[in-house]
Amino acid sequence: MNTKFLETLVVLSRVGSFRETAQVMITTQAAISQRIAALEEELGADLVDRSARRLTLTQVGEQVVRQAERMLALERELKLSTRPDAPAAGRVRIGAIESVVHTWLSPLIRQLAERYPQINPDITVDTARNLQDQFRLRKLDLMIQNDPFAEAIGTLDYRVTPLCEFPLRWVARPELLPARGRLTVEALERVPLLTFSKTSSPQAHVRALFVDRDTEPRVCSFPSVESIIQLASDGYGIAAIPPVFVRQQLEQGLLWQCEGPPLPSMFITSISESRVSTAVRETAGLVREVVTDFCERVGADWARPLASEAP
Repeated sequence: MNTKFLETLVVLSRVGSFRETAQVMITTQAAISQRIAALEEELGADLVDRSARRLTLTQVGEQVVRQAERMLALERELKLSTRPDAPAAGRVRIGAIESVVHTWLSPLIRQLAERYPQINPDITVDTARNLQDQFRLRKLDLMIQNDPFAEAIGTLDYRVTPLCEFPLRWVARPELLPARGRLTVEALERVPLLTFSKTSSPQAHVRALFVDRDTEPRVCSFPSVESIIQLASDGYGIAAIPPVFVRQQLEQGLLWQCEGPPLPSMFITSISESRVSTAVRETAGLVREVVTDFCERVGADWARPLASEAP
């Protein structure tokens, strides 16, 4: 039995369309259809219900998917066991939130090239929610983001590694902040508040400050960290962001930090499947090293390393 055909069925069950499956597996839609048809002929049963408007698996197809996932996992384990000393090589699809770009992505890519020249990192930068969607569809091998991943709770199928903590603070041009004292919720109601995308945890935390208030806050959400920094620097509003993003502006006095209603920190984690290639495993290990070095270099006021999970 061709394991590539089994892998195709597993991906199809996750993605839900022949076109998307072809994109994930970097082939044509016709090739995907031929693989599924060949698998159905070999097993003597229909695996896909083609009569429904939306692609679904038959009951037999769902059973085959569960068995196929076990077979593919065993195949990966077998390959790894026969080549324990082989150098890490191949493409590693890394998904990261933009906060990583503004902190330690460059050192990671540089050190990957130096230590593992045969690994080819393929970087996707997006919001945490979009990264999770892509990870579920197996379009990413390693995900670095700051939101809980429900599928990893109570299972050994995923490896979740805590990386670092970014304190979240109120940052703005001096003229928007009180000369003395703390920012109050009343003061925050009078200016635009700049923070991350509408689906992000920081944005939800900012809005939660005004739940019992009569005034609707002007919360401006941006998927781009650069946009938040630019608008804060131009004096458009008060930003709720990690100060590490604007270290230079703070040191130059262009932006100030101010105490105010407390906001939870951003906790960055890396997530991968438990059974992965040597290249993915080594990349994940290097991510941990790079983050630890970054936190030590900038100091605990800017970023704090998190204790790794037990092996």
